[in-house]
Amino acid sequence: MRDYQVRRLTSVSAAQIQELAALLVDCVQGGASVSFMLPLGMDKALAFWRGVADGVERCERALIVAEDASGILGTVQLVLAQPDNQPHRADVSKMLVLRRARRRGLGEALMQHAEQVARDCGKWLLVLDTASADAERLYERQGWLRVGVVPDYALMPDGALCATTFYYRKLEPLALDNPVWSALGSGHRAMAQRNGLAARYPRDVSPLVGLREPSPQAFADLRAMVEVDEEVWLLTSNPLELPPEWELARVRYIDQMVYAGQGRAQPVAHAAPLLELGSDDVPDMIALAAETKPGPFVQKTITMGRYLGVRAAGGSLSAMSGTRMALGEFTEISAVCTSPAARGAGHARALMLTLMAQIQASGKTPFLHVKTENGAKQVYEKLGFVVRREICFSVIRRIA
Repeated sequence: MRDYQVRRLTSVSAAQIQELAALLVDCVQGGASVSFMLPLGMDKALAFWRGVADGVERCERALIVAEDASGILGTVQLVLAQPDNQPHRADVSKMLVLRRARRRGLGEALMQHAEQVARDCGKWLLVLDTASADAERLYERQGWLRVGVVPDYALMPDGALCATTFYYRKLEPLALDNPVWSALGSGHRAMAQRNGLAARYPRDVSPLVGLREPSPQAFADLRAMVEVDEEVWLLTSNPLELPPEWELARVRYIDQMVYAGQGRAQPVAHAAPLLELGSDDVPDMIALAAETKPGPFVQKTITMGRYLGVRAAGGSLSAMSGTRMALGEFTEISAVCTSPAARGAGHARALMLTLMAQIQASGKTPFLHVKTENGAKQVYEKLGFVVRREICFSVIRRIA
């Protein structure tokens, strides 16, 4: 059991800068090749960490620390600010652990947390280099791939030349860990409303919004796009820490499921025809969604993808389903719903199989979200879906 915690600092206090400077000095005195030479004084170390703190405030860097009651024991950084043609990449930098705190798993814990922060920030390619054999063993245990060695790359703190070894790690499938942000930056880019670290669908399309990362700056960017008292929906890896301008209306975990069946889905013959739904069907679709509550469905939700439905003999819409978020290699199936009077006729299964086959024909993989206790989850499992992960669903309201 860990006797320390690992967390991301979204701002850095003067006291924390002091601790980080002492950590840097300790590591350099111990021979770490991290860009500094001996003797390293506190003034230079403090100046370095003040610069890092400025980068954290500008969301150019993510700073992760391991700490216990005595203070900061270790740290690692993600350099998030990259060239325009490399928005998916981050560099891992300055992995430092106090000499007295080593052999307690801090390095592994810091790297694991850094990978999750990278995912939350929309990064799926990480790059680093190291001159330490111990660090090489750590990275390789965690799945990092060695690129190669550059001889005489830098100086050790005592002035001796040393080589460095470059590694990289791909964090795929990143898109599913931050699905709304990913969709609004890829398959639904054309309909996205964006502001800095935040993006949203138009209000008449969906209440879903995405953040590159759940940082104070991202919430400030989102606030500029949301009216006071408006509620928006988020899907995130972890529960949100909200700034004071926001309040939490609802929160729960739901299951994210991905199709993992063998081969292509095969549509089945169905007694009722599966109809392509269009703009004329929207009033009936909104009414069915209001009755069955499969998720948000408003006037222009239909523009997010393709929707199919089944109508009863009298013309009423009995069941529907469609595609919603489109991101990279994945397409979401959503709004799977059947009116109570029409349940048991196999409508949902027929609709699902047809949509799954269409998604696969386009070279994509189907996925969906479902409440853990929803009986439909068993239907999805029989169709070949498996739970990939729990994901946090939050409804938040702007209050100021």
